[in-house]
Amino acid sequence: MGEVASLPRVSVLAEDRQRQRFEFTVRSLAPAACFGPSRILLSYYGNEKVLPGQTWRFDVLLRRPWGLANPGSFNMQSWYARSGIDAIGAVRAGEFVGRDTQASMTTSHHRLRQRLSTTIDAAGLSVSATAVLKALTVADKSGLNYRMWSLLQYYGINHLLVVSGLHIALVSGLAFLAGRALVAALALLRLPAAKWPWAECTSLAMAIIYAAMAGFSVATMRALIMLACFLLAQLLHRRSGGFNSLLLAAFVLLLINPLALLGSGFWLSFSAVAALLWLNQWRQPGLLARVLVPHFFMALVMVPLGTLWFGGASWISAPVNLLMIPLVGLFIVPLSLMGAVFSLLGAGRLALALWELAAWPVDVLWPLASVVAERGGLFATIPSTGLGIALGLLGVMLIVLPLKLPARGACGVLLLPLFVARPDPALEPQLNVLDVGQGTAVVFTMAERALLYDTGGGNPAGPNMAQSVVLPWLRFRGISSLEVMVISHNDQDHSAGATNILAALPVATMWQGELSHPAARRCIAGMSWQWPGLATFQFLGPAGEQEGNDASCVLMIEAQGLRFLLAGDIGVAQERELIRYWGGNLNSDVLLVGHHGSGTSSSQAWLNHVSPSIAVIAAGYASRFGHPHDDVMTRLLASGAGIHQTALEGALTLAQASEGALDITGHREGYQPWWM
Repeated sequence: MGEVASLPRVSVLAEDRQRQRFEFTVRSLAPAACFGPSRILLSYYGNEKVLPGQTWRFDVLLRRPWGLANPGSFNMQSWYARSGIDAIGAVRAGEFVGRDTQASMTTSHHRLRQRLSTTIDAAGLSVSATAVLKALTVADKSGLNYRMWSLLQYYGINHLLVVSGLHIALVSGLAFLAGRALVAALALLRLPAAKWPWAECTSLAMAIIYAAMAGFSVATMRALIMLACFLLAQLLHRRSGGFNSLLLAAFVLLLINPLALLGSGFWLSFSAVAALLWLNQWRQPGLLARVLVPHFFMALVMVPLGTLWFGGASWISAPVNLLMIPLVGLFIVPLSLMGAVFSLLGAGRLALALWELAAWPVDVLWPLASVVAERGGLFATIPSTGLGIALGLLGVMLIVLPLKLPARGACGVLLLPLFVARPDPALEPQLNVLDVGQGTAVVFTMAERALLYDTGGGNPAGPNMAQSVVLPWLRFRGISSLEVMVISHNDQDHSAGATNILAALPVATMWQGELSHPAARRCIAGMSWQWPGLATFQFLGPAGEQEGNDASCVLMIEAQGLRFLLAGDIGVAQERELIRYWGGNLNSDVLLVGHHGSGTSSSQAWLNHVSPSIAVIAAGYASRFGHPHDDVMTRLLASGAGIHQTALEGALTLAQASEGALDITGHREGYQPWWM
């Protein structure tokens, strides 16, 4: 039993299932002998609408706050730690018993956010306008699906729909001007209250209110602390330098939550403000320059920073931000917030009119932006090295100095390594088994060629593992095209991201165990091809006309004396067919264990013929399917194979060492913070 402690985020999963995800403060546990976590992140799939501040009793299957571990991907486990999440859990449908709508003080602002979010939903606005207004007014991003976020990223304006320091600064600035106007009016009336610090107080009050509406995120807390430092210095008639306020804000924020240092939001937020403060040291003459230069400068800054955190940057972010920052900050946000105020005061018609006015530019620009984005080329993937990123950032910082043109040109040269330097491709064969939870995604690389075997699971319409794991990993490794993509069969935990991969990268050849894409060819047992002088590939299955798991493309890869066997999801019956036909040719150094270690696969006869030195199991952590099965683990141990699991070790890289042996590296290896 406990209290809903955050605004639930609603998302639509595969097969139109709806999930509400929210933080839950535990008050009591049953049975009483149990000792458990105090703050958990719950996923609820039922039909009841969950509201912040409600008290619920749930029957919950709890799990450790585990996360996928892959190079180039978001570190979810780190986010759990810095957010204070002690466990994650799935509510068993229909197990809750009643509710209490009495909200506590700590969640009252979330109740207010929920109320406004529901009201905006019911306002009859377009889907895109509803999503934008909810995100900007109460930081409810439920309406922004993966395609919307991708569109914003293509234009380099996704930061505008995350309530951050920019929004806090704009709102507090408008409140400061309103306070100054009030002081002027009181002075004209010769009232003593004209001497009061109305401007500073209204500015800080509006900033606090807006930050509360945004759920007090890291970016808003940073802006609040910086603003408070500046206003306090004003009230005390002390000088407050921008860098001093920034460092003090970082210090206070890390006192409150030291683990904030681990998040990309912390570094992006403080880096952006530091860059603007640096630019302010070298002010440009003329009003036009002061308006234009910051936009183009920040666009340049985001190239190395975007490469570091997101693997690339938008080519047209500078002109788009030049239009959208004032449009969002001076038009959409003020109208949205005024609509929220009138809605809370009961003036529903006036609130609706304000929201409709705020939605107008969204309705005009969003369809146009979608059409332009479909042509592609707006977002540049930049697989640079750490040195290239560092030199690029240094070049951006130096280029604003008051130097002569030749010197500035020399500073601009420092940007070139960012685009020229590339991670060195692995010349030796590498098998990379990515950590995609309950699913499969494997990348085989050699020299500058790459083969992708399955894409992981998720929702084909997004989100899915191709978007969150596979594509970021490929960008991280500097892989911009695929020689081959194999979709073993059509189960979603293997095929959900196929469309995303095809849309993002050139794919020379595509194979499928069950044909569903017009550009694909069906896997046929015995079909083979080569990368001349590098590797040989052959499909060993499916044997005959098969459906479902047994239609899986079973792929043998041979390179420099190593044999890798990828078994898909085949069961015992299909294993027998392959043994009958291939016999001793099944022998392999590495086996990707079939069907994630299910008890219906990996028979003793199969393991006897494959005789792997290394067995890799790609399955979810604490899999609800019970993968890997105890009997399979027993047989693998008895066979003498070394067992490696993505659920425990993260993404696995199997590479040929200099002496010819296999070197196996897990992404979690060598990185053991206390929360893991």
